[in-house]
Amino acid sequence: MKTIWDYTDLAHTYDKRADYSKFAIARLVESMECSPEKPVTDIGAGTGKLTKMLLQHNLTVRAVEPNENMRMYGIKNTEGGTVSWSDGIGEKTGLDTSCVYTAFFGSSFNVVDQAKTLDEVARILVPGGWFACMWNHRDIDDPLQKKIEEIIHSFIPNYDYGLRRQNPTAMIEKSGYFARVMNIEDRFLFPMKKDEIVEAWRSHNTLFRQSKGQFNEIVGAISKELTAEEYLVPYFTRIWFANFIADKDFLARRV
Repeated sequence: MKTIWDYTDLAHTYDKRADYSKFAIARLVESMECSPEKPVTDIGAGTGKLTKMLLQHNLTVRAVEPNENMRMYGIKNTEGGTVSWSDGIGEKTGLDTSCVYTAFFGSSFNVVDQAKTLDEVARILVPGGWFACMWNHRDIDDPLQKKIEEIIHSFIPNYDYGLRRQNPTAMIEKSGYFARVMNIEDRFLFPMKKDEIVEAWRSHNTLFRQSKGQFNEIVGAISKELTAEEYLVPYFTRIWFANFIADKDFLARRV
């Protein structure tokens, strides 16, 4: 299934990105009372970064990913797990009505029509289920990350991270499908070699889309700034999650 965010040429670099905080994911899974007998979905599963972590908690996962290349890597990365992979997007997952306990969006809720996607999430969730979206944000107050930000803005003065760095609470609440939106945040250090950092930037579609043909030059300038062989890169995993609530009339209308 096609989407305007095309990761075909970036898929091979995506695994170089930092994993989510293990502490944050464990706390999320516990807070939502997820368990193996309650199937969940990872929508926009990419190469399986979040899916792998959900499998480590013994969950049954239905991974939905529209990009064939990303899905290929995801299938390889999650081989042997209790997971099925399918083609779909946030607005049209292809999943059955009332079939999953939780709908997870790992770094993907910013690349969908959020209102339509929440309509779809309400369709596929069981009563009392959960919605969760999350991103890894580099700590841009860190000296090295500040320098990288300066490099990016020297090429793209009006560079905008868009929805991936915006709080989605208002949109989630506006849908009317969910109870109070809750938040989990954890700062952590992720060890990355220089070439892994560079490859991670090569997977950055938000930067690519705004680079106006300067993407390789920007990544090259970032590479030159990296003088050590390995770094502890500071990240925040930031999660927003909410319980699905719906009256009997709404549940009766779901198809």
